[in-house]
Amino acid sequence: MSEERPTPRVKDLDRTRQILADWLTHALASDTLVEVSQLTLPEATGMSNVTLLFDLHWQKEGRVHRKSCVGRLHPDTDTPVFPEYDLAGQYRVMEALGRHTPVKTPPLLGLETDGSVLGSPFYIMERVPGRVPGDMPPYTMGGWMMEELGPAERRRHWLAGIGAMAEIHRQDPLALGLGEQLGEQSGPDPLAAQLDYWERYMKWGLGGIDCPSARQALTWLKANRPLDEPMGLCWGDARAGNLLFSDEGEVNAVLDWEMVSLGNPLQDIAWWNYMDRFFSEGLDCPRLEGLPSPEECLAVWQEQTRLPTDHYLYYQVFAGLRYTLILSRIMAATGQTDQVGEHLATGLMRTVLDEV
Repeated sequence: MSEERPTPRVKDLDRTRQILADWLTHALASDTLVEVSQLTLPEATGMSNVTLLFDLHWQKEGRVHRKSCVGRLHPDTDTPVFPEYDLAGQYRVMEALGRHTPVKTPPLLGLETDGSVLGSPFYIMERVPGRVPGDMPPYTMGGWMMEELGPAERRRHWLAGIGAMAEIHRQDPLALGLGEQLGEQSGPDPLAAQLDYWERYMKWGLGGIDCPSARQALTWLKANRPLDEPMGLCWGDARAGNLLFSDEGEVNAVLDWEMVSLGNPLQDIAWWNYMDRFFSEGLDCPRLEGLPSPEECLAVWQEQTRLPTDHYLYYQVFAGLRYTLILSRIMAATGQTDQVGEHLATGLMRTVLDEV
């Protein structure tokens, strides 16, 4: 893959440190200027945002405070992964879940929607300890989950991740005050709105290049759309790589709410299983020993949420469509136009279509 990534760049870290110190002094109501240190820009951050890591030191009411923090910035690139990016909406979802539910989201320190402060809107959260199963390289090819855990430990981690996801699905987005915000995106028929969104995404993101497997999947999804489904809060990018795990296998935090929506929560467990299948079968490598089967994952999720699973195969196709289009967009955004219509994800997409 090209070294160019569709993410914004933070070029002057010293200037960024000064801006953050001033902003956080006000946000935290510090008695002294907040000291920002150890500011770094990780190379292995996501493809649709930029992440800053730093430490804080400040005083308030005679007490000294120290925290390790993470800053997430709104993309300001000409080649974003998503056409719209609701950073404030992500923050409010995490804020509502963190304040009123058992869902483990990182503690939040502040949101800035004025892009003139740091060049783009951003929010700050505490850095939660823990380890994330890797994407680069995938956890099926290397890293701590493959190299340091035995089969029983992997199983414990995996089931804890499903439990954290199920906790999200037990929440009522309307009671949390999220219905109006997310409802504006989905209207009275969330699935129809999501299909419309991904059709627009395909036209917007692929630069006019055809992706036959995605086009075929979208046609099938429209023709076989289930009706009268349960409606709840959907995490969106529901996968192990968006969870922070303790060494004991517990989930310390649920991360990355870029794709949060209203809809049938079944789509999250379908995405979870599809992404694990991609990182094994899709990349032509063995699935990690000890992980519960996709069927067991679905059964565990259903037991914990009491939600129906009738349309699971439908949402497998839906997961395949979304991931295929996202990778196609990344190929287009990074100048790899020869791979927009045919890449690592399209083969598995065709396999899933054949299965249904």
